[in-house]
Amino acid sequence: MSSKEWIRLEGLSKHYSETKKITGIHLTIEKPEIFALCGGNGAGKSTLIKMLTGIMKPTAGKVYMEGKPVDPRSRGFKEHFSYMPDEMLFPRQLTGLEVLTFFARLRGIHDEKVLEGLNQVGLYDVRNMPIKQYSKGMQQRLSLAQALLPDVPLRFLDEPTNGLDPFWVFRFKEIILEEKKQGRTIFFTTHILSLVEELADRAAFMQEGKLHYCDSVEYLVHKDGVYTPLETVFFG
Repeated sequence: MSSKEWIRLEGLSKHYSETKKITGIHLTIEKPEIFALCGGNGAGKSTLIKMLTGIMKPTAGKVYMEGKPVDPRSRGFKEHFSYMPDEMLFPRQLTGLEVLTFFARLRGIHDEKVLEGLNQVGLYDVRNMPIKQYSKGMQQRLSLAQALLPDVPLRFLDEPTNGLDPFWVFRFKEIILEEKKQGRTIFFTTHILSLVEELADRAAFMQEGKLHYCDSVEYLVHKDGVYTPLETVFFG
C-alpha cells in the first residue's frame, strides 16, 4: 500500500440488470489529491459515488481505508467525509441560513461556521431569503456550502459545477485548490473535461459502468510527448 493511499476499491460492482451495471471497479484515492471521475450521463458516475458514500450497497467488491477493510455504510466511515449530491432538494419554505444551520447542527458545527460558509459561496447577503426564491445556481452553491462545512479529510462532490455561472465555476476552482492546500482529498464527478485539465491531479473516464484511462492528468494529456486535449484522449 502506498503511504499516500487513502481509499482503495477492489472489484466494486453494482448490477441492476445484464445491460445496466457497474463491473469490477479497481481504484485508489490518494491524500491529498483532486481526483476527477469523468463520463457522460448514465455512465455510472453517480452510482459509484453513492456506493463510496454508503448510500447504495454494492453487489460485490470491497472498500479499504488506509489498508483496512471497511463497511462504507458504517458510522465511523461517514465521519471521514462530506458529500454533495448531484441534485439536492431543499425545503423551499426555509431560508438559506436555516438550511445550512440544520446541516451544521447535524455535524455539531458552531453557528459561526455557518455564516462563514454562506459568505464563502456568495450567499451571505441572501441568507434570509427562502429557498423558493433561489436560482438553480444559488441552490447549487448552498449544496456546496453544506459539503464544505465539516472539517473532514475527504470530500465527495457529484457534478458540483452544474448550474454555476462562469464566475462561480472560477470560484469553485479556487475553493477546491485551497481545500487541497489544507490537506484534503477531493473526489468529484463531471462531464466538463476542460475543468478536469485545470483542476485535477488524476482522472478516470467512466463508460457503460467501466473505468478507462485512470492516470494522472499530466500523463494523459502528454503521453505521446505532445499536448493532447482530454477530449481527444477520451473520444479520439
